[in-house]
Amino acid sequence: MMKFLMAGAAALALAGGAAAAKDQPDITMAINQSPWLNAFVAMVDRYEAETGNVVTLDVTPFGGLLEKIRNSVRDSTGTYDLVNINSLWLAEIYAGGFLAPLDTLRPGYGLQDGVLTYGMTTNWDAATGSFAEGGALMGVPVNGNVQVLYYNQEVYDQLGLKVPTTWPELLANARTITDKTDLYGFVPRAARDSIVYNFTPYLFSQGGAFFRITGAGEAEVMLNSAAGLAALETYLALAGPDSAPPNPGAIAQGELIQLLSAGRAAQAIAVIAAWGSLENPKDSLVVGKMSAALLPAGPDGTVASSAGHWVTGIPKNVPAERQQAALAFLDWFQSREVQIAYVKAGGVPVRGDLASSELGSDSAFRFIDAYSQNASHAVMGLPFAAAAEASDAMALHLNRAVIGELAPAAALNAAAADLAAILERNGYKVTRGPDL
Repeated sequence: MMKFLMAGAAALALAGGAAAAKDQPDITMAINQSPWLNAFVAMVDRYEAETGNVVTLDVTPFGGLLEKIRNSVRDSTGTYDLVNINSLWLAEIYAGGFLAPLDTLRPGYGLQDGVLTYGMTTNWDAATGSFAEGGALMGVPVNGNVQVLYYNQEVYDQLGLKVPTTWPELLANARTITDKTDLYGFVPRAARDSIVYNFTPYLFSQGGAFFRITGAGEAEVMLNSAAGLAALETYLALAGPDSAPPNPGAIAQGELIQLLSAGRAAQAIAVIAAWGSLENPKDSLVVGKMSAALLPAGPDGTVASSAGHWVTGIPKNVPAERQQAALAFLDWFQSREVQIAYVKAGGVPVRGDLASSELGSDSAFRFIDAYSQNASHAVMGLPFAAAAEASDAMALHLNRAVIGELAPAAALNAAAADLAAILERNGYKVTRGPDL
């Protein structure tokens, strides 16, 4: 933590008289330790140098951040003026009424043109208890971590493969790579802590969903449906022995990135934040070889990418002058100029209009177009306050399907039953179709 504060002080000292006069009180932000943290710190340094205003970062490992946020927003006076919220926690924090809607701090306030909403997860409709376009604007994205299709361009060129646009094309490429090279053709992210997030694009591109809100306090579970079965069968085919590594049910994000970066696998669906590791010569044997693309479409052309982003909000329980200072920083951060600098520093942008900037013609940032396309198709798979609990429950059954302990239909039926029970415990009147 101190080194980040020292870095900010150094930037101010170097800026000297160029720094603007301070016009806001000091603020503190709760943020996660992550691969993109250094890029965010660089933007804080830049903000301090440009404005003279101070943003203190309280950096916490991922596993402890939510508890810090919960404690702060429930206190009579909050410790944090900005709280960085993972996509899986958004509904809980929004539904609790802990944040100040941004237009209550500045009437008429909205996100700047070009900033992405990641399936409208920046906005909350209290009446339906879910994300919605017409809901109140609750925060500003600070990291746009969506999934993309990674593929080894060198391998594609050697085998004459084309970038897949459908799931059958992706599977065909995977099997060709496995058959004609010593590489794995595809790496699933099917460990229990990863599988629900990784499975989401398959499900939504087939026209399915885990559930949908049908009215105030009403939900329909849709997982165990024809669309869900088609999605899981596709997922299992790509995790099969003719394309994937052994024991796919144990592969989490770290193992997936390692297989790609070591040049042992040629394709995977993973978060855009993995790009930095793949391009780091200290960590990767495939620097300059990887490319990124839009995820495959389902049978009707639907594309979906899992939203795994972070949104920063301003709690209600901090003084008004610090709320205004927090909003001033968020407003500055989302600007196009700052977002370009953020990408150059190694961050994941929150705008969808950067492919037309100088980044789009720089091979070092060749992921930008794919990122923008996938971000525009981002979906939030579990838009309710008990999302983390539901994800854990369903993951058990989906993972058992991957390792062969459950047939696909049985896994979906069990996952749907657990999801329905969790929705009911959280006050929803639930309907669902018959078991497959």
